[in-house]
Amino acid sequence: MATVLCWFRLDLRRRWRALLVLVLLIAFAAGTVMTAVAGARRGATAGDRLLAQTLPATVVVQPNQPGFDWDAVRVLPEVAALATFVLTDEYGIDELPPDAGVTRYPLGGNEAMRTIERPVVLEGRLPDPLRADEVVIGPTFRDRYGLDVGDTLTLRLYAPETLDGLVFADGAVVEPDGPVVEARIVGLVRSPGQLLSGDEGPGTAGGLLTSPGLVAQYEANLLGASGQGIVNAVVRLDGGEAALADFKAGLERVSGRSDIALWNLAEEARHVRDVTDFEADALLAFAMAAGVAAAFLVGQAVVRFAAATAADVDLLSAVGMTPRQNAWAGTAGPLAAGVVGAALGTAGSVLASRWFPIGTAA
Repeated sequence: MATVLCWFRLDLRRRWRALLVLVLLIAFAAGTVMTAVAGARRGATAGDRLLAQTLPATVVVQPNQPGFDWDAVRVLPEVAALATFVLTDEYGIDELPPDAGVTRYPLGGNEAMRTIERPVVLEGRLPDPLRADEVVIGPTFRDRYGLDVGDTLTLRLYAPETLDGLVFADGAVVEPDGPVVEARIVGLVRSPGQLLSGDEGPGTAGGLLTSPGLVAQYEANLLGASGQGIVNAVVRLDGGEAALADFKAGLERVSGRSDIALWNLAEEARHVRDVTDFEADALLAFAMAAGVAAAFLVGQAVVRFAAATAADVDLLSAVGMTPRQNAWAGTAGPLAAGVVGAALGTAGSVLASRWFPIGTAA
């Protein structure tokens, strides 16, 4: 072995440039393949990992009826959790342009973001449900408007009587004339509800989630003096989507209505999973193609390196080296390049992992 190491040191001094090129080729090839495979794995599991942590809603219930009795729905045996939201964005935010299109339906009740649609907190924390002046945002909102955790948003609400009149305003611009809430962004979050409702993702305006305390303290400013504002809800069912038929029957029984719109979020989640699976398969196909191409590219480089050293290695037999030692001497350079290149490729794939997953999975 000492003889082989002596030859390798001599060969390294003479042909370090060729070995360096071989190392870089192997590192680039290995890094590309490993990054694509790891990215595909992350992408394929992204939706399931998010759902596993967030107590996702099963269905959005949309009676669109003022004064709807949600307490009767809460006690249905299929209901594991229920959170209401006011179907209005009739309040101003000074820091956003008037045409921002940001989704900002106020959440109601203490269950929101706690027992249902509990977001993953990327930075900061969830809002205190008892405070009206705390909100959380999604990454798209942050990137689009340059507002982050710790920044303040000025929420301008309408007077209850003014809010009642907005439905008759025929598109006229009516300035908010009610309370002003200086709300602080306390968290950067992600949840399935944000994604499925289109709040987050390429081409969207982003969204923010207000604390349930806003509705609790300013109910009349969000529902109007007449209380005719619309309150809908998201519901998580025991048994998931399988319990949807029984829940629908119970909903019809307690509401006396058979026309209530139900948005099946479990079905939407399956669609998202299909999309992420397709993206992952595309990445795996790329990894396979890159691997095949790399095998030919690196293989040719190794063959050329070995051919160039073959004549020198044959001369070693004249000084007493065995065929086994000759084989080790001839392959020592490519073997070392492979080890170093694979290590560099692994490190590169770890660094590149910050950009994955991509597409819908991101």
